Amino acid sequence: MSAAAASAAALSLGACAPRGSSSDTVIRYWGMQAADADKDLKVIDAFNATRAGSRITIDVNQVPSNGVADMSQIITAVRGGTAPDVWQMDRFNAVQNASIGLLEPIDDLIEEYEGVSVEEFTSQWLQFAVDELTYDGRLYGLPINTDARGIMYNEDILRGAGIDLDMFDPQQHVLTWDELREVSRKITTTDSRGNFETLGFVPWDGEGWPYTWAFGLDAQLYSNETASVTLDSPQWRAVFELYADWAEEFPYAKADAFFATYQPPNAPPSQTAIFSERLGMSTTGPFSIRSNEKYAPKLPLKFTWLPVGAEGDETYSWSGGASLVVPKGARMTRNLWEFMKFYTGFEGQSIVQPLLGDLPTNLRTIQARNYNPKAELFRQMLPTSTSRPPLPVGSVAWDTLQRSRSSVIIGSQTPQEAVAINQLSVGPKMALFEGYQMPATYGQNSVIPEA
Repeated sequence: MSAAAASAAALSLGACAPRGSSSDTVIRYWGMQAADADKDLKVIDAFNATRAGSRITIDVNQVPSNGVADMSQIITAVRGGTAPDVWQMDRFNAVQNASIGLLEPIDDLIEEYEGVSVEEFTSQWLQFAVDELTYDGRLYGLPINTDARGIMYNEDILRGAGIDLDMFDPQQHVLTWDELREVSRKITTTDSRGNFETLGFVPWDGEGWPYTWAFGLDAQLYSNETASVTLDSPQWRAVFELYADWAEEFPYAKADAFFATYQPPNAPPSQTAIFSERLGMSTTGPFSIRSNEKYAPKLPLKFTWLPVGAEGDETYSWSGGASLVVPKGARMTRNLWEFMKFYTGFEGQSIVQPLLGDLPTNLRTIQARNYNPKAELFRQMLPTSTSRPPLPVGSVAWDTLQRSRSSVIIGSQTPQEAVAINQLSVGPKMALFEGYQMPATYGQNSVIPEA
């Protein structure tokens, strides 16, 4: 049987290898969603090809982890004894899952099988990706892919509105918020009843999360110095003032009607306001590249930096991504470790990242440029990008910020009311982790090797 056939067979067998099996040559792996199962199998086949007669059976199920605010899946799996040995999981969930005892730390595996310190071993990856997997001084996974956020724009729409495209050339210019606002005004048109027919940009569309603009406004969620939440700071108020200001000029109700018309809920992925050339600009990341190529290959869709406050300000972004983690109770074997190390290291990332279109976290893979060349601008964003703060109340903070964004743009809360409520919502929950410290390296610029 070929390696590909063997992998496919393991995929179809599902739970044939129960948790707690005495065999350490079978690794139960919950991987990417079904649409990307072929990419998982390519890495698994390459891993088995290195085993020289001692091939490990990777028993694959496509059970991707839930979103940033849903812990129910891993809680059910771990406490019900059905969790895999290795799970591909959103890094943002790692610290919260670790804080309630759902993950195994992997420090001992590194020290036993690599013979070096955790710090030396993890220096192979982007620091912010390692920080996002670190809780209370221990490491709870290895990072796989990453991304960044920027502005996607349609050159034809901008050109039709008389916009100088050099403003959007990322090698020549970084837009300021004032410039972005003026461009949006020129693109936006209304019909005889005042409804938007075309729309330039709104900061709550796409990846326009509170965190996205917070990083550009130096709005920090947590202070290591005071060991406390800082959601009521003037910088966070500025984030919500930005939303309120745009919603005043481009009213949320009209914008909502616009998106309901041209990008309705549950519409197929080919039906977006960008693809129908009704929306000029949107906040997104390299994950859009594959969709653009599939559903709108003829549209001149390009990317540029997120807007800054004033010309000359440092660029910024934030990066998420997946990781391999070990659920509580898994068999901590050398074979498990070798699979994790291969998948997340140079060999595995060099296979999977060009197929996914995202960016590697492994520095050697970045240096070798083993990623989709169309994502190059996002690679250039990595030195001044970071992760969301690795906190044990991360999902609570995310949900709270999202609710406040909605309240501010519809006008039911002022920015000052929003930040006060956010502090009261998240602060007491974080206080349960008295003295908590994020990694000392969190928020520092990453060093990216040159090719």
